[in-house]
Amino acid sequence: MNVSEDVDEGADNFNASVSDKLLRIQREIGIALCSSSNLLTSLERLLETTLNIGVIDCGGIYFVDEDTGEIYLVMQKGLSEKFIRRNSHYSSDSSQNNLLKKGFPLYGVCLDFAGNIPEDPFTNSLRGCGIIPIMHNGKVVGSLNVASHTHDELPYDIKDSLEAIGAQIGGFIARIRSELVLEKRQKDLQNLFESIEDFFFVIDMGGNIIDANKKTLDRLGYDLDEFCRLGPMGLHSDEDRAKVLKVMKEVREKNHTSFSIPMVTKQGVSIPVEVKVTPGKWNGKDAYFAICRDISDRQNAEHLLKKEKDKLQNYLDIVGVIIFAVDRDQNVISINRKGCRMFGRPESEIIGKKWYDLGFSEEFSFQGRKTFPKIMKGDKNVMEYSESSIVTGMGEARIIAWHTVVLKDDDGQITGLLCSGEDVTEFREAESALKSSEEKYRVVFNASLDGITIHEKENYRLLDINARGCEMSGYSREEVLGRTAEDIKRGKALFSMEKVRWLIDTASEKGFANAEWEGRKKNGELFWTDVIATAAKIGGKDRVIITIHDLTERKDAEKALMEIEAMRKKEIHHRIKNNLQIICSLLDLCSMDFDDNHVVQAFMDSKNRVMSMSLIHEELYRSTDMESINFADYIHKLSTELISSYSVDKDIELELNVEDIFLSMDTAIPLGIIINELVTNSLKHAFEGSSGRISIDLQRGDENKFILIVSDNGIGFPKELDHKKSTSLGLQLLNTLVDQIGGTIEMDRSCGTAFTIIFDEKGKM
Repeated sequence: MNVSEDVDEGADNFNASVSDKLLRIQREIGIALCSSSNLLTSLERLLETTLNIGVIDCGGIYFVDEDTGEIYLVMQKGLSEKFIRRNSHYSSDSSQNNLLKKGFPLYGVCLDFAGNIPEDPFTNSLRGCGIIPIMHNGKVVGSLNVASHTHDELPYDIKDSLEAIGAQIGGFIARIRSELVLEKRQKDLQNLFESIEDFFFVIDMGGNIIDANKKTLDRLGYDLDEFCRLGPMGLHSDEDRAKVLKVMKEVREKNHTSFSIPMVTKQGVSIPVEVKVTPGKWNGKDAYFAICRDISDRQNAEHLLKKEKDKLQNYLDIVGVIIFAVDRDQNVISINRKGCRMFGRPESEIIGKKWYDLGFSEEFSFQGRKTFPKIMKGDKNVMEYSESSIVTGMGEARIIAWHTVVLKDDDGQITGLLCSGEDVTEFREAESALKSSEEKYRVVFNASLDGITIHEKENYRLLDINARGCEMSGYSREEVLGRTAEDIKRGKALFSMEKVRWLIDTASEKGFANAEWEGRKKNGELFWTDVIATAAKIGGKDRVIITIHDLTERKDAEKALMEIEAMRKKEIHHRIKNNLQIICSLLDLCSMDFDDNHVVQAFMDSKNRVMSMSLIHEELYRSTDMESINFADYIHKLSTELISSYSVDKDIELELNVEDIFLSMDTAIPLGIIINELVTNSLKHAFEGSSGRISIDLQRGDENKFILIVSDNGIGFPKELDHKKSTSLGLQLLNTLVDQIGGTIEMDRSCGTAFTIIFDEKGKM
């Protein structure tokens, strides 16, 4: 019993202690909640009171967002910054949110409820915690979260206190929230009232002005009391009094109206306005709201717009193209003066009519009506540009090029089309004529028997080539267009890049250039061409036209003629040689009829002179070009023949020092006779004994000169005899022939006899 009584007495004391503590906490909470109307201040005091309960030393208050269901930390005490950053917000689908929605207090170790506790010395020591839902009208509106750094489990009396706090503050939070929402709405309404850019004032049911926004007062120049005393009639001029009375009557009958009557400022300035009157509630009483919009800017804009529209119409009337607009029903809604003239009707007969009835061809009208719905649906690929024929008011058929664009309203909706039409009749006729001309040009261009190419002046690119040019080169037109000689199979173009560049540059500078070149076909075959380049203007740009004439047939003909000519010359030289040899034989036979040594000698001299000429023709006959002979070979043959003829009983040594020099027939024949005379003279007169030496030197000198020296080691030329004035036929012939070849002759008697002849050969090889 004692034990039992002791127990009962202890239990009663414990319950009394808990009750006292709860009453004290509730009293303190009541004081905290009633001492301030500010929600955050109240929550701060509430949280401070809560942290004074037993072992609790930190905590926070969370609110549930009514719209999103998310949870936000709104007040905290004793929590670290890291904890707050990581645990200040929970989404609507988080585990913390799901626990809170159950509406039951939760107690335990912190790690059981917060898996995202940061690693810092403060929060790592958190131990026991409690999550107490804050309820109002059976709905969770927030939570009171507390924790202890000293105890793993919160005592029962503390849990009771926390739950009492949670129940007590739910209504307070709901009330404060409602008050805040109402206050905010009132502020928003006042802000809206003051922020309206239009004039806004309130009229009670008796017709008195009871309030006005700042815009109204500032614009009209009154303070609120002055404005209210004016009344609706005082806002307008006396001239508009009847209109105002009519509007007020309409408001009473219909309860709303709209009108446009200018208002007058305190300074007497008239302001055009549009007014709309509607019924409403103001401070809980029936009233009328008057919203007045200043339309000064709009009227000015409309005035400017009208001026711009008039200017635009004037512009449309003076432009040289047809311009008309149609609406979504394909009716013409505007047209300019040019359009009226072209269609041959006044504007009044066109406006409101279907566009396709204005005089278009049947095909164009049909296609237009067919595609119009697609354009109205936004198809941009239909009829942006088209051409049609129309019959003008004068009955004349014209070709019109049409450009069409869509018209849109401010919302971007297509409202119709704007069409502009340009008369391109003359242009199309000129284009047709040009096309015909180009076709004729192309026919002539490709029918030419010569190859023709057209090149750019600056970069030498080939712009065009005719059919004959392709045939001559072996390339197709596509293979060479837009390319240069360097681009066309390097090394296998018709002409090298250097030649093409020279042709084009020369023609560009001088207007003309000409050359004979070997061309190379695509297959590598060479052929001769005559190339003519001419500078020209084509399409207003500097170009060079190159004409290529194939010389193959002419070259073949020239080659054949040359071969024939060569054969003819060979035959002539051969016949001359034979005839001269016949003369030599005749002279030899004739000399046999005489016993006089002087006569026989004369025949022999004549025969040797003829022989010297015969040898020239024989050498020419054997030469490749039949125009020149190797004079070294000729001198050897001539001197050998002469020594053989005149030194039968003498031992004469012949010394030749002759370069390989080629001389033409015009020089070789007189020079051969000169050598014949000099060698013959030495053989006949220079040697008294049976032996001697004759030297012949022929060398090149300076400035295209040649030096011939014929000398002997004989007795010497008689001193009393002047070789230039001698009456001897041989010496006279010698001087004449030296003059003929334009040379000079000098004689040296110092050692035997030496004749030096200097001449030039203008036609030498």
